[in-house]
Order: sequence, then structure tokens, then C-alpha cells
Amino acid sequence: MAISGKSRICISFDPVLLTALALFAENHYDSPNDMETRAIKTSWITSLLALFTLGCASQNYNTDGVRYYGQARYDSAITAFQSALTANPNDPNTLYNIAATYHQSARTSLRSGNAAAAQQHYEQAVQYYQLCLTKDPNYANAYRGLVALYMDWQNGEAAYQLLNNWNTVNPYSVDAKLEFARFYQEFARICMIQGRTEHAQRCREATEKLLQQVLAMEQTNYRALRALGFLKEEGGDIAGAISDYQRSLQANPQQQDLTDRVAALTR
Repeated sequence: MAISGKSRICISFDPVLLTALALFAENHYDSPNDMETRAIKTSWITSLLALFTLGCASQNYNTDGVRYYGQARYDSAITAFQSALTANPNDPNTLYNIAATYHQSARTSLRSGNAAAAQQHYEQAVQYYQLCLTKDPNYANAYRGLVALYMDWQNGEAAYQLLNNWNTVNPYSVDAKLEFARFYQEFARICMIQGRTEHAQRCREATEKLLQQVLAMEQTNYRALRALGFLKEEGGDIAGAISDYQRSLQANPQQQDLTDRVAALTR
């Protein structure tokens, strides 16, 4: 289902609302452990082998960048990551970290009302997300970040085209289908906020179709199962939701939030 220009997100320009939506606050694809592992704050801590391979200089710069990012010192983080990139120009992880830092800086500027700085950092974030994808065309976090960035700037059509192209070029990529499904789910939520219930339902159907395609390739994909369980719960199929949640937990027991959800539904 293509999203035409007429279907582009058109909610009022509310920075708080837009940021909340783009952050995927109701994340039904990743457990809290997944989200922590993928966060920029731990992206280098959890990739020690890559750090040692890059050498001491690059490692130190990236460690500094992560620390500055955690302190919301985004300019300092960018400087450190750029130094790491000089040491290793082809590393997609460093390119991703630069993009993510510019992205967060753009959001901060948007919240503070500095539209010019927000626009500048938005454009830089787009550039580095795209550079990351040239080095690693299947870098899922870069796709996720770029989609969120487009959603921040109310460009649902660009987000759709990005994910549609990824899924078309890589039809057997589980990550591509999961991220496409995540987008449809998020777009459905925006449509519901806008009162566009029919469009929201079509997006939900597209979400379920993509999740089923993932499960056809990987029957025990716990992320697809937990997301599908949420769709069923939201639609009132509690028994079906519990079944999918339990299958997700069998595939990955380290999902305490899902264990708690099943317990609440079976009381």
C-alpha cells in the first residue's frame, strides 16, 4: 500500500507530540534489554571486539563520544566521533553514532524553539544516516533512526519510500520486514490520533501481513511474535495475544516485561 502525498502526516507542528511519536514510545517489537543494547550509550560497550580492532586512537575517541552524548554535550560528542571517523573512515558504527547525535541535537533544538539549528542538524543527521547505509546497506538501526527522523519532520512519505526500497531490494531480510511493520504500526497510531480510522486499519493490516511474512521465514522470531501478540491484544483477541506472547517467551525468555504482561492477562 503506497502512501501518496495526500496521505503524508499532517498533524499540527507540535514538537513534543512529534518527538514522542518518532521515538516509538509504545515499542512492541523490542524488549527493554533490546533497547538498552541498541542505545548509543552502549553501542561501543557491547562491541568490544570491534573497538579493539579499530585501534586505541579510534577506541578512545568513541569512548569519549559516548560519554559526551550521555552528558547531552552533543557538540563535544560530534567532535570525538569525527576524530574516530578520521581514524577509520569506513566504519558504519561511527557514522551511525554521528547521525544519532545530530538527530538528538536536532530534537533538542526543536524543543527549545531554535528552528534554524534544528533544520541544520536534521540535514546533517540525514547525511550521516545515509553514509552509514552506503557502508552497510542492511544497518537496521540506521534505517530505524532515519525513519524516526523523517517522522520528526512530518515526512511520512520519505519514511515509507526508504523502508519500501529496503524491503524490495532485500525481500528475504527479516530486519527490513520488521522495520517496515514497525513503521506501519506507528503510522496507524498517528492516523488514530488524527481520527483517520479507516487508514489506521489498513496500516494495521499491512503490519500484520509483514509480521506473518517474517514468521513464515523464522517461525520463532520473538520480535515478530511479541508485535503480533500486541496487534491481537489491541484488537480484542486476548487468547491469541497470550498464545503469541508465550511463543515469543519460549524463543527468548529474557523479556520480563512480556512475562509480566502475560501474567496480567491471565489473572
